[in-house]
Amino acid sequence: MPDWAKRVAEGLGPGPHVAVTGISPSGNIHVGNLREVLVAEAVVDALRARGEEVRFVFHADTVDPLRKIAPGIPASFKQYIGHSLSRVPDPEGCHENYAEHFLGPFEDSLKQMEVDVEILRSHELYEGGLYAEVTREAIEHTAELRQILQEVSGREMPEHWSPYLPRTRDGKLGGRVLEHLPEERKVVYVDEDGWEEVADYGRGEGKLGWRVELAARWKALRATFEPFGKDHTSRGGSTDTADRMAKEVFHYPVPGRYEYEWIQIKGRGAMSSSKGIVLLPNELLDIMPPDALRGMVLGRDPARALDLDLGNGFPRFMDEYRAETEERFVPFTHLVTVAQTVAGDPERAAEMLRRGGYEEAASDLTKLRQDLIYARNWVEKWAPPQYRLGVRDEVPPEAETLDAEQRRYLAAVAGRLEDGMEGDAVQDLLYSTAVESGLKPKAAFGAVYMVLLGEKSGPKAGPFVAGLDAGFVRERFLGVSGVTTNGGAEG
Repeated sequence: MPDWAKRVAEGLGPGPHVAVTGISPSGNIHVGNLREVLVAEAVVDALRARGEEVRFVFHADTVDPLRKIAPGIPASFKQYIGHSLSRVPDPEGCHENYAEHFLGPFEDSLKQMEVDVEILRSHELYEGGLYAEVTREAIEHTAELRQILQEVSGREMPEHWSPYLPRTRDGKLGGRVLEHLPEERKVVYVDEDGWEEVADYGRGEGKLGWRVELAARWKALRATFEPFGKDHTSRGGSTDTADRMAKEVFHYPVPGRYEYEWIQIKGRGAMSSSKGIVLLPNELLDIMPPDALRGMVLGRDPARALDLDLGNGFPRFMDEYRAETEERFVPFTHLVTVAQTVAGDPERAAEMLRRGGYEEAASDLTKLRQDLIYARNWVEKWAPPQYRLGVRDEVPPEAETLDAEQRRYLAAVAGRLEDGMEGDAVQDLLYSTAVESGLKPKAAFGAVYMVLLGEKSGPKAGPFVAGLDAGFVRERFLGVSGVTTNGGAEG
């Protein structure tokens, strides 16, 4: 359990507690959004570890209006601008509505990660009456809320501004409130065409504006903790207004808070659904186990910006993760080579790993099968060119660049390589033979990689060579060196 989460939990005092997190599902819910959920989860775990009763909620803002068209959505969806996301059709017809189209995959990822969170949809909360009382309070204190918004944001609010947005007959949110009927939990409003109508806020026929809703939500859900990204906590931002509204209008204590930093994709910038710079949780779950994803997304301290490197930096990250969870792990680069060599066959992979000295990894075929899938998925989508390799069926043409010293070195190794040698023994053999031959290790190991992979470098040579059939390696080395299997020179 991270120390920062313990410190946050200690600052929240005695429970019961309600930890709230959430997002408006108006576009892809990316790994940056996942960071917020995992920050809350860590604090929830810390609270529960000390015996506190905690409710953990993910509040999906499904009643929010569609404000702009997300990348990849047909331009025809402009007709739904201003409509609640839960009332906009799914652009691909695969979910109940637009909100579920984006919320569904994210919810699936949370389940895969076994995040124990209760998912609430705001349109259901409004329709079920949960927000009725706080909506009444907000409407009755319109003047105070308007004043707070103006003072905090520095913007002059329209004369007829209202904290409540009724849903008009055409489905849009934003009718102008004319009169409040508190005993009936209704408002009289006029739409943009001048028609007067009545909206029942006890049945969800509208919603509170975002900044007011944030404070109202805290009271309605009895929230005691909520993490926020720096975009919300900046001066004059939504938390500044919500803090004052909670204390001065709703008379509810401001929940505990943790400010987390954004996640960037190396070379592309900060993640943003509206800009199309997204990395979805299910994409990362294709290349690593759930706990590894937790570690990557949270980092050492979520209050610091995170630059995700899924290329050259990923093998190092996986090795660090494995080192914390396994006594003797297979280096990720070696696993990548094995996965490409055996075409995902776990039994052949186990044989290679066993010969390379990784008996523990070879003994669990179920785990090995999944690890091979992670490795192959990474190679296919994220790996730099130098990792996309496999043992060549024939001598690579690149081997023609080897000089005479390297060829003699390979012949010497072939003469000493025995069946059943383990990875450490092969590593010693390769190195000691290079020293005896007067060949620099870089040139010696480069020769090994060149004749097997057609590359100048590769995974740790000892375990890699040990994982291959010794007879195959001897034949390949001798063939390139120009020495026949009976000891004579070819030709």
